[in-house]
Amino acid sequence: MFSPVEYLKSFLLEAKLVDDASLDRAVSTAEADNLLFMDILIQSDTVSESKLVSAMLDKIGRQSFDIADARVEKQVLDILPKSVIINYQVVPIIRLGRTLFLAMANPSDVLTIDNINALTGLKVCGVAASAKEIERAIGIFYSEDAMQAFEDIMKDISSLEEMELVKEGQKQIDKEKIENLAEDAPTIRLTDAIIRQAIAAKASDIFVEPLQKALRIRYRVDGIIREVDRMSKTLHFPVVSRIKIMSNLDISEHRLPQDGRFKAVTDRKREVDFRVSVLPTAFGEKVVLRVLDKNAAMLDLTKLGFNAKALDVLRECARKPHGMILTCGPTGSGKTTTLYSVLKFIDSTEKNIVTVEDPVEYQMKGINQVNIKPQVNLTFASALRAILRQDPDVVMIGEIRDFETLDVAVKAALTGHLVLSSLHTTTAAGSIIRMMNMGIEPFLICSSVLSIVAQRLLRKLCDKCKEPYDVPDYLVQKLGLSTMKLEHKPTFFKAKGCRHCFDLGYRGRVGITEVMLLSPTVKKLILDHAGEMKIKEMARQEGMVTMREDALLKAAVGLTSIEEVVRVTAVDEKV
Repeated sequence: MFSPVEYLKSFLLEAKLVDDASLDRAVSTAEADNLLFMDILIQSDTVSESKLVSAMLDKIGRQSFDIADARVEKQVLDILPKSVIINYQVVPIIRLGRTLFLAMANPSDVLTIDNINALTGLKVCGVAASAKEIERAIGIFYSEDAMQAFEDIMKDISSLEEMELVKEGQKQIDKEKIENLAEDAPTIRLTDAIIRQAIAAKASDIFVEPLQKALRIRYRVDGIIREVDRMSKTLHFPVVSRIKIMSNLDISEHRLPQDGRFKAVTDRKREVDFRVSVLPTAFGEKVVLRVLDKNAAMLDLTKLGFNAKALDVLRECARKPHGMILTCGPTGSGKTTTLYSVLKFIDSTEKNIVTVEDPVEYQMKGINQVNIKPQVNLTFASALRAILRQDPDVVMIGEIRDFETLDVAVKAALTGHLVLSSLHTTTAAGSIIRMMNMGIEPFLICSSVLSIVAQRLLRKLCDKCKEPYDVPDYLVQKLGLSTMKLEHKPTFFKAKGCRHCFDLGYRGRVGITEVMLLSPTVKKLILDHAGEMKIKEMARQEGMVTMREDALLKAAVGLTSIEEVVRVTAVDEKV
């Protein structure tokens, strides 16, 4: 991990500009007075500023720093306002007396250097860093600011002590008073801080949960839920009311579930959509916000983690004029992203593409998207029937939940339409059995379904801190690593944790998949009412890579850990 402080210390000693005793005294004084130790050295004439800057320029000018993994001192970061850092996409990393070293994508940008020089009164020296790493570093620094924001906001929150939600049976607070509470400045600041922090942490969900005597805030990051704050229960009512107002929900309704959505625009002009679900619980209303970051969505089949053979099978099926492609997996396994990516792959002005979803997660240009509304009897099945009267070429159904929807989808696939949809099953072969249990005849499955994609999401190891290690022999045998056909000897890694990944050891996720093509032999087993295991075994014999095998292959190239493979995937049982 790159630390400018440690870098400076080692540089001073290496260049023999200062001895150990003088350096230790300066560091101790700086820590006691909350100053920069370099200022202590320069002000005490222990080090010549001109010689130091000259030597530093000579050394640092030849390097490019990974600034997103840096531990920059707060006093250095505070030299520039956040608005300037975001606007110019720069990060201050080191200050030596009157000289400021600045991480920049283009260190020769004279205009930016002159403007910051005029703003700070310091001599500015640019240090090369990639634009992507600078943007990531700004996100990390802002995430820390958001964490601190909770403590700052709590100081202004004492005026909200009487905002506790009234108990059942008591007189309800009128609508006007609720609006006044929700529009109070500390409430707005607290709610905004929760949302900003979630975006910076790349959370997929925000949980605002009332406990018996506290309000708990949790985020789901890379599929794992972690608690980020716990505060006074008196804050629950105003925060929930604020979220309701943002989502255009009924703020005076506390007895029934509600659903809504709103959009937030970050300082860097990034649009993020939020899907809101409010659920009454024993201790008050629980709110879950699904974070839909359009910039983070990778609607590209080549970037979703498919192995080469599986990707070829999926592309070939997507090019066919009719039939059904299904994705399966639990909630949050990336099914919708895969469906959208297939749509993007086949999208053209010559095709009439319509989707029916609950709700529409990402708006796609040129595609007609329908949001179901059960309260007015606009269900998946009824919407699908209406869509089929509009001569579609491709139809995407967000989810098949019942026989009626499945029946219409199968008939659409049989009558010349390409149908994409998802099922809540655990394996590709299990989807066949699920459809039979829902009432679809095996011959209809064989005639309509082209392929089935089962998928999960694994956490990716942080590239900055992952460590190689030797997998124990018993685990090699248990996981079947010794029988895997690999081109090179694998090097497995384990999670460690650093600032870059918030000490989790993981950053981001990667998909693992199994794509089952309904070949003639697989269709024969379906017609014979064969079980899930026999169908899966036949697909494997014909070249299907299972999710466990795909996960192990990704672990073998250092993308994820063995622990993550075992956590997410099940053993491939044999007949």
